[in-house]
Amino acid sequence: MKRIAVLISNKGTGSNLAAIISAIEKKKIKNGRIVVVVSNKSDAFGLQRAQKNKIPTEVLDLEEYRKCGKTRREYDLFLGELLSKKYKSDLIVLAGWMLILSEQFIKYFPNKVINLHPGLLPDGKKNFIKLSNGMKIDAIRGLHTNAAVQYAIDHKFPVTGSTVHFITPLVDQGPVILRSEVKILADDKVGSLYERIKKEEHKILPMAINLYCNNRLILKENKVIII
Repeated sequence: MKRIAVLISNKGTGSNLAAIISAIEKKKIKNGRIVVVVSNKSDAFGLQRAQKNKIPTEVLDLEEYRKCGKTRREYDLFLGELLSKKYKSDLIVLAGWMLILSEQFIKYFPNKVINLHPGLLPDGKKNFIKLSNGMKIDAIRGLHTNAAVQYAIDHKFPVTGSTVHFITPLVDQGPVILRSEVKILADDKVGSLYERIKKEEHKILPMAINLYCNNRLILKENKVIII
């Protein structure tokens, strides 16, 4: 049984956390359970979701940490220690986490941290991704939530979507586990498009977690093979 830590922020309603909890309850995620939900903000709605489901929670506010005279490096080290030693986490899931995690954190969990990104990403350093229809579009890197969705609309992409990938020290360049494409309609605004993207996220994130928990993901030459 894999021990899962879910990291969230206060940008959203915690719906991806809710999707993970639901998938575990419905046995769509087998061999995995959430042992802690961590937020960098105390007002994250996802913390309430966790508490209602009797899941332990932790709040680690970077701003408060810095007010105590501590550095970002110390913050990442503390977070790594917390999740590895106190909660003995096997898998870290970033479900709306807004802080870029450094090598200091990643070293605790090599190939054990997955991120949900609101845009389509290629494997590695390519600056474009080839869609299922063969068309190429720019990769959306370094943008979060609404900003990533707005970018796709502003640049008149025919399609956008979400990507679940392993994280590496290179931001948004880790090996891709799953993607889901979402067509952009002519009258789409951020709200309408993001609503459809989230429906796909609620599918692919639990799917990726289930694959990991059942040892079905193999990394070879910096690419994910699903067995």
